[in-house]
Amino acid sequence: MNTKYILQARHKLLKDIRDFFYQHGYIEVETPNLMKTAPPDPYIDPLEVFIEKSGPFYMHTSPEIHMKRLLCSDVDRIFQICKVYRVEELKEVHNTEFTMLEWYRKGTYEDAMKETEDLIKRCFFGYNGVLPNKFDVLDLEELFFSETGINPFVLDRDEFYNLLKHRNFAGIDEKDNWSSLFFKLFIQEVEKTLPIDKPYFITGWPSSISTMAKRKGDVKVERFELYMNGLEIANGYTELLDPVEQKARFISDNTEREMLGKKMFEIDEDFVESLSTLEGSYAGVSLGVDRLLMIFMGKKTIDEVLVHRVL
Repeated sequence: MNTKYILQARHKLLKDIRDFFYQHGYIEVETPNLMKTAPPDPYIDPLEVFIEKSGPFYMHTSPEIHMKRLLCSDVDRIFQICKVYRVEELKEVHNTEFTMLEWYRKGTYEDAMKETEDLIKRCFFGYNGVLPNKFDVLDLEELFFSETGINPFVLDRDEFYNLLKHRNFAGIDEKDNWSSLFFKLFIQEVEKTLPIDKPYFITGWPSSISTMAKRKGDVKVERFELYMNGLEIANGYTELLDPVEQKARFISDNTEREMLGKKMFEIDEDFVESLSTLEGSYAGVSLGVDRLLMIFMGKKTIDEVLVHRVL
């Protein structure tokens, strides 16, 4: 491993990111890494820590909660580059501690999607390769149907399960809920067919896996994911600002965590209440800096762009 080469590449990317946001009128912010509770996302598990025999406390999996609170301070554009912590198994493309870029602005997920594309193009300058003039936008419902012949968005949980069982789909379980079935079908049958020769956005994600995103119709939310080389690099959405609906979704997520045999988390009532003070529409994006650097440098594993791996 050429440590100096990695340090220089990371420095360039971080500098380019900051320059982009400074030029677009953003304020760089810092928020706490340590939290008293964690968002109850069923599929993201935080790292627990104890301090002088008290706790557990939780290392943040994203700066989202505290950054949204800052929007209540009459600031319209904020960004942050920080370490976040998630307990996951995908060692080739994931490290328990990794670098995340997150930003918030007035507008919708469509505004944020365009800004994400502009950021990628700005940061890509100076690396080998060519980016398309315009990133493709793929619809998730259409992808499912074209690749599997199944449209999960029109099926309830039992219909979805029975259809997969009838087709002898591997890996499903009677205890799986709709979201689990959705992820299994996406990972095993859809994700592997996605193009790897160009970046693209996928829109039209289900509300059941996007807890803090604004609804778009009955079953979807205003959300996108950016893929490059077949790897998820970023996701963004129009923010849900209804405190009543947000609390209901957190309660639903805790119920799902309990069903999965996972720990439930106390709801952050202060955060929920703060949403009622925001007016208009806001959008936010989170981007994995290490994964983006992998793509830019042509690397296959996250270890190749890290100077240290502890966990």
